[in-house]
Amino acid sequence: MSEREFSGKRVLVTGSTRGIGRATAKLIHTRGGEVIWHGRQQDEAFSAATAAGGSLTVAGDLADRTACRGIAAEVGEVDILINCAGIFEQAAIADTSEAMWDSTIAINLTAAWILSRAFLDGLRKRQGVVVNVASEAGLLGYANCAAYCASKGAMIGLTKALAVELAPNVRVVAVAPGPVDTDMMQRSIAAAADPAAELRTWTEVPMLRRAATVQEIAEAIVFAASPRASYMTGNVLVIDGGATAGRRVGAS
Repeated sequence: MSEREFSGKRVLVTGSTRGIGRATAKLIHTRGGEVIWHGRQQDEAFSAATAAGGSLTVAGDLADRTACRGIAAEVGEVDILINCAGIFEQAAIADTSEAMWDSTIAINLTAAWILSRAFLDGLRKRQGVVVNVASEAGLLGYANCAAYCASKGAMIGLTKALAVELAPNVRVVAVAPGPVDTDMMQRSIAAAADPAAELRTWTEVPMLRRAATVQEIAEAIVFAASPRASYMTGNVLVIDGGATAGRRVGAS
């Protein structure tokens, strides 16, 4: 691996003010990429960029289709688009409001579609890459997560469709993390009636019996975007500590 493998590449990472997105943007920046940090608010994006030694930022609410198109217009062409921004809200299907459904689909799925389409001409010209951050929840069903599971399952479908349609000029890959120790996970634990039980739920699903770090997932995303994955398109990299490998039966 070259320490400057992204030299000369313009890279937009959505949701790069925290969590997986921030770790991914920082890693690509350290490996020579010209990263554009994105956040809902400009001050958040600026803070994340400057903390990593970067300077390019863009702001916009990904739930707003007009704002998504505005982001693309402001950024211009990119070599790599990493659709990392996402939200996670839990509710039983009977308690899932239309507003919760709409915002989850808008941010987790529709924004990736709009941005991929908006950047399409430049991606084709530059022989670019799109990396979509999905989830193992797009491969498994979880109670109280219908909107989230639907959005991430659709992200995997979008990835495969774009990979077929845009080949051979643009590679499109999905990365599907399992439980990751992010602020979203910590909020879910804190909001639970029994936080200790909620923590066990997150950490006992993977075979490795722990949540991933954001750095572990960032490494997978960066690999998918890099020349090291040049023969990979339409694939789903499942980085889940074995959560989708199977079920423990009669084992402690």
